[in-house]
Amino acid sequence: NAWLGIGYYFWTEEEFAHYWGQDFKLATGFYDIYKANLNYEKFINAVFDEDGYCFFREKIEETILHFHYNNINVTLEQVNRFLAENIWPKIGVEGIIYDDKPVNPRKSDRIYSEIPNLYYKKRIQIVVFSLKNIYNFALHLKEQN
Repeated sequence: NAWLGIGYYFWTEEEFAHYWGQDFKLATGFYDIYKANLNYEKFINAVFDEDGYCFFREKIEETILHFHYNNINVTLEQVNRFLAENIWPKIGVEGIIYDDKPVNPRKSDRIYSEIPNLYYKKRIQIVVFSLKNIYNFALHLKEQN
């Protein structure tokens, strides 16, 4: 039920990798951070490319309309599954670069910006649908807490 679908997720900023580890890796209290090189040639860039953003948005909205027309409940999991099975592979999309939500509801006390409501640092997340687009995957920081 990952929010951009099943894949391998990366942050572009180490700061947000730490936040994710602190917020979600609670079983042991520790997390590792890895680095990798990504081949993003066939990714939708919904952050820095206006056409990519518009294309991504269009496919989401088309999927929602399809669900409404067919009386299917619109959920994050359903939309991602539909896109992964019916859209992305057919048009050659192998990943998505996306600007994540600027805040995390699990840590409402965390300050993401010194200027309230001006989130000038983007929380850019990348989902890679295939291992063939990941190179030089290596441990960067071990057992952070």
